[in-house]
Amino acid sequence: MLVTAPTDPIDAFAIGRTSDGDEWTMNQALGTSLTDHRGLIEMPALTVLFDDLGGLRFYLAEPSVSSLQARLTMSMLERPAVDEYLTATADLRMSSHTYGTTSVDIVGDGDRLLCTGLARNVRVGRVTDARPGLHLSVPESPNAHPAVTAPPVDLTGREIVSAIRDGAPIGPLARLLGGSITAVDDTALTFTAETAPWMGNVMGTMHGGVIGAIVAQGCSLGAQSFTGPGQRYQMVDFTVAFLRSPAVDGRGVHVRVTPVKLGRRLSVFDADLRDDDGTLLAHATADVRFDV
Repeated sequence: MLVTAPTDPIDAFAIGRTSDGDEWTMNQALGTSLTDHRGLIEMPALTVLFDDLGGLRFYLAEPSVSSLQARLTMSMLERPAVDEYLTATADLRMSSHTYGTTSVDIVGDGDRLLCTGLARNVRVGRVTDARPGLHLSVPESPNAHPAVTAPPVDLTGREIVSAIRDGAPIGPLARLLGGSITAVDDTALTFTAETAPWMGNVMGTMHGGVIGAIVAQGCSLGAQSFTGPGQRYQMVDFTVAFLRSPAVDGRGVHVRVTPVKLGRRLSVFDADLRDDDGTLLAHATADVRFDV
């Protein structure tokens, strides 16, 4: 099957926009191309949808000035099915000329609430003619890549990530991000992504949702590295602060994930995203269930 490269983050993550007057809704068609190394949909698959809609309502309030997100905070309980169709709505809860806070809800089939949280919005103070693609579309399920088979249940998490580093399948979503595990030891894991032009926003730097996807994917693999044989896990809370937006010219960006607390039920991880020069681009924390 011939697979074409995505044109932008909306295309890559199978997202569409619909409008009812002044109200905007976004949809996402999940599929096997957005699954991870376990063949599952995890939080990294939803960050572009969350970020894009989380900023749209704030942007539309004053579209002559460019805006972006400074922080995303996402919470999940149930994991979406691989073939689920998502609907996202947003509400601009607080807003000034410079800052805003937008709440985002993502529901699945049967209006099942899957993800909720907040986006911190900020206007960057420069007038721009650039406009986000507000075209209406209905996304199609991204099934160009088959989901991988779950890792063997007799392997520890450290053995699973070591196998991925040595060439075992890392999953379609991580491949989309140009990702690989570049370091792993008893204290940390490093996930490296190769930037590409399709990851850019209207200002030519990396879309916040793609930054979120890269960091969340690193957190997921970092959590995997601390599981026992056959132990399942799920990321349930993820907060990422955007500090600088990387270029999308092929250079690498690196997520170093370290555990803050390893618990029998809930574990907490810390993550930094840096470029090749060591510049800090984003900082994140992730809460991960180990009792799934």
